[in-house]
Amino acid sequence: MQTPIDFEQRGSTGILTLNRPERLNAIDHEMLRALRAFFDERKRDFATRIIVITGAGRGFCAGLDLKAGNSAWQPGVGQVADSLTFQEDIAELMVKMRECPQPLIAAVNGPATGGGLSIAIASDMRIGTEHARFACSYLNLGLGGADVGSSYFLPKLVGASHAADMLYSGRIVDAPEAREMGLLSRIVGQEELLPAALSVADGILRKASPLGLRLTKQVLNETVNGIPLETALKLENRNQILASQTADAAEARQAWFEKREPQWRDA
Repeated sequence: MQTPIDFEQRGSTGILTLNRPERLNAIDHEMLRALRAFFDERKRDFATRIIVITGAGRGFCAGLDLKAGNSAWQPGVGQVADSLTFQEDIAELMVKMRECPQPLIAAVNGPATGGGLSIAIASDMRIGTEHARFACSYLNLGLGGADVGSSYFLPKLVGASHAADMLYSGRIVDAPEAREMGLLSRIVGQEELLPAALSVADGILRKASPLGLRLTKQVLNETVNGIPLETALKLENRNQILASQTADAAEARQAWFEKREPQWRDA
């Protein structure tokens, strides 16, 4: 039986695949429930240190599946309350992604539109193929131009002008333009996408201690959200002292002196 998401463990890296290829991995109720539960479970998942997110088939994620014919999301309430609860829960998925202690690498293999765009830009890094496409076309559906965190993440990634262009027009941004504006860090061939994402993950895992990596994502989240310099320094100070007391810190220093790769031990 096909599940809406698949998760594969490759060493310390997990591969999360959105798995509704017949609908370009559009989000229905079942997929949303699965994604919310997945990111909740990562908070105490110390075996997985980095997660690569990609899509099955030729799409990354086409956003909300408008043809799914879903039943009520919140049974026992009226239509407005049901719709609002669903809206809040799909939006909260972005919060769960940012609270996920593992860095997230989006491997964008095709269209990432609407909520699919939000999943990509809520990730820490994005690698794409020449088939990657990005759009937030909410205005074209008679809605507000920003949804599911796009007004928050886009300006931080590409600047206010590029974000306004995408949000106001709803137009499709292809891979070369996405690379130029900073939405993608690089473009690779279709067959090279997953190996490239796993290579990035492996490079991080070899150099970053388990606790140090978690603490780094935590403080980066806070600074991107907007905190005073003094608060950022306090968080950095705390992180340095916490990490410095681990066995991995001693191992890293010894490995540096011996000019070898460290062997991480702490979860």
